[in-house]
Amino acid sequence: MKRVPSRTGNAAGACTVSKTDFINSFSDVPATTVHSISDVKSKIDQALPILTKSTEDWTKRNNQLKIIRSLIIHSEGVVDRSQLLQQLLRLNDALEMSVKDLRSQVLREAAITCSFIVEKFGNDAHAIGETVFNAAMAQTAVSTKIMATSGATLSLFVAQYIQTKQIFTAIASYSTSKDKNLRRQVAHLIETVVAHWSDQRKNPFMRQICELIKAAINDADSETRIAGRKAFAKLDELHPTEAEKVFQSVDASKQKMLRAADAASSNASISSERSLPMRSKLSAGAMRPAPNISAKFLAQRSASAIDTKQITRPMTGSVMTPGSKYARPATVRTTLNKVDTSPGGSKFTRPAAFGMGPRTSSNLRPKTVSTNSQPGSRNASPPRRGSTTGREIQREKSNLANSAFFTSLPHSEQLKLQKAVNEAQYQLRQPSRNEDDEFLLPKRQIVKSPPKSTMDLSKVDAVLRACASSSATEKKEGIKALVDVCIDPNLSDVELKNIGNTINRLLSDISAASVLDAVSAYVQTHHSRLSDWLKLGLHKIFTRKATETLPNMKKQIVAVLELILASFDRNHQLNTVCELIIDPIRLLNPKGRLAMLDYLNDLLCKHMERGSSFNTKQMNSAMRKIFAWMTDQKNGQMLAPICEKVICSLFSVNAADFSSLFNDFDADYRDLAYRILQAHGHSEHQNHVAPKHAVEQNVANEEECVRTNISQTTAQIADFVGQANRRMGNVLGAVQRSNIVSPPHQKLASLGPLRPINSQNGEDDYGLNESFDRLKINSTMHLAEDTTEQAAFVQEKITKMTEASTPAEQNEGIAAMYNMLCEGSFTLWEQNFAKLLLAVFEVLSKGKSVSNKKLALRVLTKMCTAQAARLFDSTEMAMCKVLDAAVHSKDDTVIVAADDCLKTLATHLPLAKVVNVAKLILNEEPMDDTRMVLILKMLTRLFEGLPADELAPVVDEIAPCAIRAYDAPTSSVRKSAVYCLVAMVNKVGNKLMEKHLQRLTGNKLNLIQVYVSRAMSSSSHSHV
Repeated sequence: MKRVPSRTGNAAGACTVSKTDFINSFSDVPATTVHSISDVKSKIDQALPILTKSTEDWTKRNNQLKIIRSLIIHSEGVVDRSQLLQQLLRLNDALEMSVKDLRSQVLREAAITCSFIVEKFGNDAHAIGETVFNAAMAQTAVSTKIMATSGATLSLFVAQYIQTKQIFTAIASYSTSKDKNLRRQVAHLIETVVAHWSDQRKNPFMRQICELIKAAINDADSETRIAGRKAFAKLDELHPTEAEKVFQSVDASKQKMLRAADAASSNASISSERSLPMRSKLSAGAMRPAPNISAKFLAQRSASAIDTKQITRPMTGSVMTPGSKYARPATVRTTLNKVDTSPGGSKFTRPAAFGMGPRTSSNLRPKTVSTNSQPGSRNASPPRRGSTTGREIQREKSNLANSAFFTSLPHSEQLKLQKAVNEAQYQLRQPSRNEDDEFLLPKRQIVKSPPKSTMDLSKVDAVLRACASSSATEKKEGIKALVDVCIDPNLSDVELKNIGNTINRLLSDISAASVLDAVSAYVQTHHSRLSDWLKLGLHKIFTRKATETLPNMKKQIVAVLELILASFDRNHQLNTVCELIIDPIRLLNPKGRLAMLDYLNDLLCKHMERGSSFNTKQMNSAMRKIFAWMTDQKNGQMLAPICEKVICSLFSVNAADFSSLFNDFDADYRDLAYRILQAHGHSEHQNHVAPKHAVEQNVANEEECVRTNISQTTAQIADFVGQANRRMGNVLGAVQRSNIVSPPHQKLASLGPLRPINSQNGEDDYGLNESFDRLKINSTMHLAEDTTEQAAFVQEKITKMTEASTPAEQNEGIAAMYNMLCEGSFTLWEQNFAKLLLAVFEVLSKGKSVSNKKLALRVLTKMCTAQAARLFDSTEMAMCKVLDAAVHSKDDTVIVAADDCLKTLATHLPLAKVVNVAKLILNEEPMDDTRMVLILKMLTRLFEGLPADELAPVVDEIAPCAIRAYDAPTSSVRKSAVYCLVAMVNKVGNKLMEKHLQRLTGNKLNLIQVYVSRAMSSSSHSHV
């Protein structure tokens, strides 16, 4: 038997949920008894394993979600709000997992629970709201109605009650989604933000709000445009000035739609009137004497041509509404051509502006308008045909005569109505006097500017849409305009991100010089804000360089890469390239790898400073990948030469870091690296061979020189290899040394002979020779035992540090001392420690070179780790000199080096002296933000690195200073203070810190507890 489907209710509505459904479900929970916070904790402990297990039965998960709501409801007046919230924050990940669940029952219940939490706690529950928001938006895009509407409703609750920067940024990030459902939801969320956020939280994002509303109004999806117009109406209601700017920025067709949307507010009264029975309407005065049924009204259009939904705009004058905050027009009813044009004698009114331009007081004067056209008509209504014939009117007459309405009228009224229709027929036979109804619409004056192009170059979103157009002409014009957009220094973060995405897409799709011009302008103007773009941007440029065949385009790509090399921070570029090398997703073809390695070699050779540190995890992984590319049977022949150049460049930048880096490698890779260095040393001398006519005379000398150089290089490399072990007291034996120096040819036989690097032109020869010059090894290991020579050498370098006439000469002295400290060859501490310390202080206080200051900070760090006891008496001076160097420098890399140096000083020098300096800095007035941040970071490292029993005596001295810093006006200071307090709580426990933390407000204390619980959970996971 076939099942008969139910015909009651709406099938579509039964598969959706709304905000009202959520609110009604908030209290639909089982009864729960709560006497104290321990009851709440035990219930949440029971819920956590069930909610975090995705394979658990859905009924159990739903029950636990309802119990969580029940706990909140029944905890009122029993449990402190902050304690309850702290327990709920433990459910953060579990709630996110539930919202991501693929079962609609679990998702719906999780969305209701999360909505209840954010409504109940507001911004205090921002951690939960920010966590589940992205999961809710992801569910909005699915095809299942119940899941999509559950996610959408949850996102509306979060947007309404969690008023934070993170939530707004997350909302804005979906504005460029390819899914129309997500874009539509963004428009709804922006309307919610405009309606519910306080002005204090809303004003910083007002520009982005306007851009998002404008994007929604211009969206390709009709429902998104409707949502955008609703958001605009809400903006117009609360922020008319900003709404006016949005209105002026859209094109004429969109302005027409916005004007039509303004009239929607009066539709409700008209709709309610139309819903009444016809006799009720007529009884309200429709059957008045004949003039009340306007023959001229009927004559203007046939009944079928009248769009009843558009009869909403009255012919109004504008007057100032008394007591309003800003100029707002009120409605003044007027008469249209001596007769009432409404079908029932009613007057249509619209509480909106009949504005002829921006809403200013000069435009708000009463006006009387008389017209023959249907009020409120516009182009969006069914088109009026200019050649309406008598046959059409006759058909209308026939329809009228046969209608039940007409036959129900008394005979006298039928005659009057028939007369009006005949008059309309006569009027329509006359030439049309209605050119257009458009003039009846209230229009705002649009300031006309001379056209620059077919698009306004100031509209970022318009340019980006043109760049994504399928029309070749429009796309070409958009790319040209993109260059002008990129040079604007006032672009918002959202606009910068959208431009970056567009540029990346264009680099993949189009080979055009204008795209590279846009990249150059983008990088040159905004490089300080493009750290996140750099990785993907470089990947696209390397890919483009690999596929480009035109010489001119290749040259332009090289120019763009040189601009990037010169613009971005060198260390950031190095880390980014290393991440690209080891990225398992963004893979490059062999030619792309060649372009990337060439870029890396240029970065190391031409832009990295001598002595720069690169011994990081990313570099370690990248070098392993490079070795894998070299030994690849298919592409090794092509990549090996540039890989060898990179290895040589690394060695020339920092030989000590190079040796430390390769200490962790397998013997095969170490041997290969040493063979490469030896081979290139050999090639260096070959490149300097005399002309052909003198080759025979000098060949013996050259061969002897080559042999001597190889043997010296081999010995020096062996010295560098053992330097780390020497510092730890593990001196390599003679057998070990011979094993390291002599490469195991049996293991590397498959690698084939090393290829000398041959260049094809003079420029390459110059760059190669310069690279080889930098490869010369200046080891100081021989000075460790020769104290006389060491004393002279150290005195010479210290003199250069203090009396050098140029920064380059001073750098030579500092670099030499740094290399000695790295190698462990500095042994005359008694005679030279004080001299070297004073020289370092002088460089930090008087030096003008940024690189010299950074190197001096590294020297001070090495001195502290090697001879901390000698620095005890100069603790305060050392810390103050480091702080002064950081404060007086505008280079962020100096601040980073000072931060590292301070952390080393804090963990090696007397604790009492370190604490005294910290208290002095943290309590000084006015607050020095840079000094305070550095000191707080130093204290954080101190509490992370030293044992609790040693730190407990100084807690009462440090904690009040950190809590005072928590109230600083600068966010960077507050953030550092939070981390410091969290480190103190984690190390010494709540008991010692409780009396100090009581001084904090509830929100601040909650934040500390959240970070403490996160730190504890992460540490427990790491030990599992």
